[in-house]
Amino acid sequence: MTRTCVAISEADAASALAVAREALARGAECLELRFDAMAELPGDLTPFSQLEGRKIATLREREQGGGWEGTTEAKWEFLRRAAKAGFDIDLELGHPLVSRTHLLRPAKVIVSYHDLKKTPSVARIIEVLVECSARSDMAKAAFQVRTVHDLAQLVEAAQLFALTRERFTLIGMGELGMATRVLAHRMGSLLSYAAVSPGKETAPGQLDLETAKWLGKEPMVTGIVGSPLDHTVSPALHTAAYRASAVRGTYLKWVTMVDELEDLLDVVDALGIRGFNVTIPHKEGILPLLDSVDAVAEGIGAVNTVINEGGRLVGRNTDVIGVQRTFEHHKVEVKGRPALVLGAGGASRAVLQFLTTEGAEVDITNRTMGKAEALARMFGARPVALRAAEERRYDIIVNCTPLGMKGFPQEAPISPHALHEGQFVMDTVYNPPVTPLLAEASRKGARAVNGMDMLIYQALASFELWTGKAVEREVMERAFREALP
Repeated sequence: MTRTCVAISEADAASALAVAREALARGAECLELRFDAMAELPGDLTPFSQLEGRKIATLREREQGGGWEGTTEAKWEFLRRAAKAGFDIDLELGHPLVSRTHLLRPAKVIVSYHDLKKTPSVARIIEVLVECSARSDMAKAAFQVRTVHDLAQLVEAAQLFALTRERFTLIGMGELGMATRVLAHRMGSLLSYAAVSPGKETAPGQLDLETAKWLGKEPMVTGIVGSPLDHTVSPALHTAAYRASAVRGTYLKWVTMVDELEDLLDVVDALGIRGFNVTIPHKEGILPLLDSVDAVAEGIGAVNTVINEGGRLVGRNTDVIGVQRTFEHHKVEVKGRPALVLGAGGASRAVLQFLTTEGAEVDITNRTMGKAEALARMFGARPVALRAAEERRYDIIVNCTPLGMKGFPQEAPISPHALHEGQFVMDTVYNPPVTPLLAEASRKGARAVNGMDMLIYQALASFELWTGKAVEREVMERAFREALP
């Protein structure tokens, strides 16, 4: 069973002892004392020997992400004293002292390897673990995860190395590697390293102790897949929902390129990830990679929610619910009213489905008119060039392009000439809350609504699909406003 090991990195022995006692009182199952962070090594280790439970002494070299710059013999002398004081010992792979590990008995020895820049091939990861295992009681390796492909490499390597039945811990550092931490048990890792509190992390992506204890060994993991994801506040919404519903779970971000979708699905399958939301640019491209798609998503031709049902990945679309409830929330009558949809991506399909089903007279325009024409045929709308649309009078305009979104050009997708008083103008963008389109619409006296409502309503529906729990809208709205004031 995976144990939570709190890594303690303090500048002096007294502070380290105080933090260690706090960590144990709060449920740490193991302690790693990073003595390389101390300005001076303690001469007396007796106070540390009195700490309950397993303790690991680490004096990590600078090239492996540590702070030790002393001599090899000074390091050996300290680690021998630590072993006699009841510590297990962590040594770096390739260090000359690894050849002396038998002299540290009965202390347990971890041989570790850290690459703070990259994740290598599966073969190289396994080679590192084998080398670490050769002279240790547990192999530990940590790699910086830069891409979803890197993450898939780590997960595959963990599965293969587990067949050896050797004891190991394999960690993906950074935001993209967090699944290897929260699902350390499913990775096969013996230890899951955590910080005693936020801001005290010793490696990128490390959880804090309170979060690690709350999540437990088998949390529900969901997340969002797309690129870019700098704008998203979905993690804040779903984290609040997990807490409010007392479901031990977390929601992660996976920045995924088009050629990495299959890697992502492999990770979801291997780690038993419960599901994920899909955003730009994958809502359409992911369909053929799933095991099945429900009738609504198939009819729209876009998926925004995937559920892992016992290893079968099922695509759904809760964006339609998000659009419908947004219009209901703002009491907007749709039937018989002229409406314009800007953009021909995944979000526009949900908007078109709602507007045409409810009887609006819908036009669609897009930078690439071929895409607009295809969607017009699919949903019974009318394709129009942007310049022609700007000369018409619409009661409803919905922007489904990323223009105005954080990370995209800060410009309106249509001329102010098309905006007028009394019009309902909705932007599916919510970050920033006021886009150039909404700012101009407000100036013209239109009812300007950003994508917050659509985001929240679709998120509520997705959360219920994954967890079976219904959460009040106010829970997510409060989280939204705190995340995006």
